[in-house]
Amino acid sequence: MSRTIPRLVGAAVAIAALSSTLACGIVGADNTDACNAIKKEVQDFTAQSVNNIDDPKALGQSYHDLADKIRSEGEKGDGDLKDATQDLGDAYDKLGDTVSNLSTSSNPTIPDSSEVTAAGVKFKNACD
Repeated sequence: MSRTIPRLVGAAVAIAALSSTLACGIVGADNTDACNAIKKEVQDFTAQSVNNIDDPKALGQSYHDLADKIRSEGEKGDGDLKDATQDLGDAYDKLGDTVSNLSTSSNPTIPDSSEVTAAGVKFKNACD
């Protein structure tokens, strides 16, 4: 398998998700803390994901870990934020499964990140 596929996944998808969360405006104290913490988690993930770009299973697990952190922080916010972080976590979990399966795929392709992007927009709106 080409090393290009995991690298593209790690960089492009993380950057797309990061751009969805960086514009997060803040409303309410609970949402402020949760939105800022989630934004930091995504930034940290983006910086650290390069460590796993040659290992689809490890990269996939890092998406699952990020999903868990997002949902955990989202529990600290209000209903809209909780809902948005659940969707974002679910999208990262699905992406994590897809990326992990790249290591055993006979015909690897770049995973669709549209669910992560859509959930990132929902998250951004919940933070605005």
